[in-house]
Amino acid sequence: MSSSEQTARRIASYPSPPTAPPSLTPTSPDAGTLTKNRTYLNGAIAAQAYLRRTRTAMRTHGQCRPGMLREELQHLSAHAFPPAFIKGFMDAIDAYVSMSLGGRDVDPQTWDVLAAVERRGYSQ
Repeated sequence: MSSSEQTARRIASYPSPPTAPPSLTPTSPDAGTLTKNRTYLNGAIAAQAYLRRTRTAMRTHGQCRPGMLREELQHLSAHAFPPAFIKGFMDAIDAYVSMSLGGRDVDPQTWDVLAAVERRGYSQ
């Protein structure tokens, strides 16, 4: 086999990954590593599920019981969830609150929580 045939077999042609628009680029130097920490991302997804349950309860009962978030955090701690999971949970809650206070109507049912935490540049 010639060297050009060996080179042709070793080189694979893959499309370049899409680049994010500058406004969506994470601000933290560690932000690109978020997708590598599955535990952190699972925490963020759990926060979205918590927000969905809370919003449904608010619409059904018309009010939010005080201390619900504290109870959820105590539950996570009592069941020995890893620190990265809890950090992902809290970062997602922070992103949700920040976006809501900033005037955006964020629906937890359709919210892309993973994109939100990456945009904000959180790191685990």
